[in-house]
Amino acid sequence: MGVDVRLREIMGLKAPGFFIDGEASDLAYVTIRDDPRGIGCKAFVESLWTRFCTHADSHFREDARNHFHQRFWEMYLGVTLLDRGIMISKHGDDGPEFFAKIHGQRVWFEAVAPSGGTGPDQVPDLVPSQARRVPVDQILLRFTSALAEKKKQYLAAIAKGVIAPEDPYVLAINSRGIPSAPYGNTMPYFLQALLPIGPLAVGINRDPLEVTDSFYQYRPHVTKASGAEVSTRTFLDQDAAFCSAVIHSAVDCANHPPNLGGDFSVLHNPNAAHPITESAFPWCTQFSVHNDELHRSQPNPTIDADRLPAG
Repeated sequence: MGVDVRLREIMGLKAPGFFIDGEASDLAYVTIRDDPRGIGCKAFVESLWTRFCTHADSHFREDARNHFHQRFWEMYLGVTLLDRGIMISKHGDDGPEFFAKIHGQRVWFEAVAPSGGTGPDQVPDLVPSQARRVPVDQILLRFTSALAEKKKQYLAAIAKGVIAPEDPYVLAINSRGIPSAPYGNTMPYFLQALLPIGPLAVGINRDPLEVTDSFYQYRPHVTKASGAEVSTRTFLDQDAAFCSAVIHSAVDCANHPPNLGGDFSVLHNPNAAHPITESAFPWCTQFSVHNDELHRSQPNPTIDADRLPAG
């Protein structure tokens, strides 16, 4: 599909729309394509596709019929970077989604949109009007699993020579498909999955009644249903040094800020083999670890991303 789009562009022909008629297994895809109530979402998706189509791989539109949100997220990420003045390039159907030149470095971007999973560690769907305990451990496991799977693909791309060993690598995780994950906590779940940050604890003095202290408990792992422990120290260990940073978002085609990427948060890996500076993502809320403390910096609207040095 990507090749066909490029040929049509060279010939001066209009690229085909995002949606394809016929069978599709993804209910969201079918609803947005066919239901008149989804016309606003459909128009938004088509507007993204108009800008992203020349960066899509050869089976992008076809695969979206079965994995709509995953493909939407890849497209949204790419157009957000373009909108912020970061020019992206597609290597081919192998390797991560695309790369960009930022501050003289070739930075790779990989998009992933995990679901609630299957099996005993599945995050159960929300039931309207029914209260329940938020399954935090299962939610965190969806993030750790996504990173572990993408590491395998990263190593495969290194072996094929697609990614150079000195290239920074950014994993962009969308949590909209994980039940309960988009609705937050006292600390974003993606931070709790990659750093050993546990529940918020509050110390209270009974007489007089007052809060005396508050802190996040140390949680080095979460436990699977099988009893196996999965580390939440990922970004403090060398095993994840390949990942320079994680971008997090919870957008979908019906829930997104008016400005593309307006809800993006970035966690920089303190042990990254090839770090990427905070100035690469000036519009984002950013988290970094210094002297064993987590620091948060707010977006800097005074920096125009399209004036960032690219080469």
